[in-house]
Amino acid sequence: MKTKILQKAFLTLTAGFAAALVTTTAHAQSLVAFEATAHQLTGVSSVCNGDVCEFVFEGRGTVNIMGSVTMTIDVVQDLSGYPCNPYTSVATFIGDTGSITISDAAGWVCPSATHSGFPGTIQGVSTVTGGTGQFSGIIGSGADQGTIAGNGNPNVHVTGIVVY
Repeated sequence: MKTKILQKAFLTLTAGFAAALVTTTAHAQSLVAFEATAHQLTGVSSVCNGDVCEFVFEGRGTVNIMGSVTMTIDVVQDLSGYPCNPYTSVATFIGDTGSITISDAAGWVCPSATHSGFPGTIQGVSTVTGGTGQFSGIIGSGADQGTIAGNGNPNVHVTGIVVY
């Protein structure tokens, strides 16, 4: 009798452990390098209130874990800084299997050392704040750098680490 009770308890625990293991591995998250490049961004709107301006850019790019993407970047920049202007931004990358949103809470746009001021340089600290579809629950952080061409449109490269 005691053996039957132990066998049933063992089978119940084994089945419970197996179910927990399947659930855990089905939702296992991985630490992955993140690399995004924005190409062909075009300014679609700009609104200024004094020296603080909001710029919205749309375009195409690539993300190593997504492939080809479309993107929107919303930037708020204080143009009163000297020699560099601080900014914050939110960027959304949209791919075939979902989207990823990153934000910059601290970034700087600095002029070039050339007489024309272009290309300007971009430096920022990024936080991956969420995603949809395959990237639901994604988190991470990184850094971005880039240039601003004479036409005012940025080229940006983001590198970091994500978990999803």
